[in-house]
Amino acid sequence: MRRLSGVLGDVDWSDRVRRLARWQNPVVASPAAPLETVAALFALEPSLMPRTSRLQGVSMGLSVLGARATTGVVEQLTRTVVPAEAPLGRRLVARAAIGGAGVVLAALPQRDDERLWMASLRSTGLLLRAGAAGGAIHDLGRGLQQRYPAQRAIRPVAVSAALSAGLLYWGARRLAARAAAVQQWPLPQATTVPATLATSYVVTAVGTGLTRGYVFTRGALESYFGPGPTKRIVARLVNAGVWAGAATAAYNAGVAYVGRANEKVEPGYAIPPVSPLVSGSAESLLPFADLGQQGRRYVTDVVTAELVEEVMGEEAVAHPIRTYVGFNSEPIYQTGRAELALAELTRTGAFDRSYLLLVSPTGTGWVDHTLIETAEFLTRGDIATCCVQYGRYPSFLSVQKVALGQSQFRLLLWGIKQRLEERPPERRPKVLVFGESLGAWTSSDVVMFQGIEGFNHYGIDRALWVGLPWLAKWSRSGMTRGSTTLVPEGTVGVFDRHEQLQELTDEQRGRLRAVILSHDNDPIAVMGPDLIVQRPPWLADSQRGRGVPEQMRWRPLVTFVQTAMDAANAMVSVPGEFGSFGHDYRADMVRFVRDAYALPAASDTQVARIEEILRSLELERAARIKAQHGQAVPPPPAHRPAEVDAAAAGVPLRTRRTRGARWLRGRRHGQSPSTTE
Repeated sequence: MRRLSGVLGDVDWSDRVRRLARWQNPVVASPAAPLETVAALFALEPSLMPRTSRLQGVSMGLSVLGARATTGVVEQLTRTVVPAEAPLGRRLVARAAIGGAGVVLAALPQRDDERLWMASLRSTGLLLRAGAAGGAIHDLGRGLQQRYPAQRAIRPVAVSAALSAGLLYWGARRLAARAAAVQQWPLPQATTVPATLATSYVVTAVGTGLTRGYVFTRGALESYFGPGPTKRIVARLVNAGVWAGAATAAYNAGVAYVGRANEKVEPGYAIPPVSPLVSGSAESLLPFADLGQQGRRYVTDVVTAELVEEVMGEEAVAHPIRTYVGFNSEPIYQTGRAELALAELTRTGAFDRSYLLLVSPTGTGWVDHTLIETAEFLTRGDIATCCVQYGRYPSFLSVQKVALGQSQFRLLLWGIKQRLEERPPERRPKVLVFGESLGAWTSSDVVMFQGIEGFNHYGIDRALWVGLPWLAKWSRSGMTRGSTTLVPEGTVGVFDRHEQLQELTDEQRGRLRAVILSHDNDPIAVMGPDLIVQRPPWLADSQRGRGVPEQMRWRPLVTFVQTAMDAANAMVSVPGEFGSFGHDYRADMVRFVRDAYALPAASDTQVARIEEILRSLELERAARIKAQHGQAVPPPPAHRPAEVDAAAAGVPLRTRRTRGARWLRGRRHGQSPSTTE
């Protein structure tokens, strides 16, 4: 104890406390501290989507790391001009010169159609100006501390505590203002300051650790290879290659782990379909087990003719056809998936239907059931749908699969065109194309070099693309705005909501070949790398669309990080509660499907019935997905007891149906559906 007391007595606790207070000071902790503080506050500003504390913390942490990198560049420039131990006056003059250069670059005029390099120069000026100002504030603060040193730790502790408390108060107010400015999801997502700060600290700590690890291994390799500029370059290349290889291996391992979900057999979707009109049945060329998780849901939840009659109040024309080719059907011979799809369409009699809907799914193979069910209701069952899976991972992990999805979809389109040319024109179905999110990217890229001529080349009648990502070449080339010669005026329309489509005349709607439904506040549809250096048109005060907060401002680096976090939260949805917000397009689907594809007319009453049953079917689907036992969930429509036999494959239903399934009649009278039928 005496030895411990002696050791503790030798420690200058006042000096330790002063150092701790300086480390926590948001102004003088480091040259990057002022800009990091400002970036953290900017990250709390309103953006497109509501956020959880975790996503808000990630946004703040990445913004702080960006500010730290910016300051690092400015510090390197400053030390090139004057050494770090130079007098305060010389350092301030150097920073003023760098900041002045930034002011000149930031003053470059901004135009709507400017080149990206011009925007990059202006953004570089903004960052240089901010980094130089932050460094000057740090130098002045440290200069004051050195000129008026504190004899005790009370003053630095009080100053740091006061500044930190003020920033916390300001941050809490910004979070409250953000919550008031951003439209909320039906599912509450609370964001608190402590949880946000904790997540931000973890992100910055991990980022700092990785950076230091990279620098350490680079120095070790430079020491190993020895002195000399050539050896130093080789050492740095080797270091970059090792880190790139490790990152690639970690990415592939993570993707493989996520992709295993495609193999999972859910209890609610473990029974193969009975109808020969869908894939996975006993007559199908595609085994039920090979369809994957999303494929099994797709073929199991097919709408029945009885349900079509019950909802539409009129006779069904046919039982809908659904074909799906899973990723595992041809994991090596990739073009074989398109060939299998063509064979399955022929087997089911799909070419005898009036409409043939070709769907490109998202990265996981998911298809919006709201769209498929709507089309089946509006066509009175006289439709065949086909989907070919090209990936097993979430869309943000499947960008590298876009080329594969595009080639598969092109083969499918071309094969269908060849088969339809063998038929007389009056016996050819209308070929419709649908894609949502990554599926919109893969399917639209098929005609990216041909435009509307590509529709005629592949025999496409109409297309509906929903939530088209900014990275899609169709969107990037300007065809969505009709700004190229590939798109005749009036053949492509971009809409945020149905009212805009409804304002067109019948003649204008008839000219549309491609309808793009893209919400103004969908971050997936507007997020691209240009946000790092260029203010997008959708953030101009005169061009802000629905759901874009007035308080949202573009800032270099920060806005890109914010939009990326918004994209991660854009697909939050509540089963049965359809929204027209962000990346949720379920509330728009019925009317857009009817008008974009020019399907048979439906009264307002029929449209209301379709929307009602879509919500009900989605709630039951969610229950089947979450179920631990297949017996405890409501069966899909095709597995419910039918009062008449199903139609044979490809044969239209022309006989009068009964009033419909008992489960639906019970719901209309306020009863809950039975789960035992």
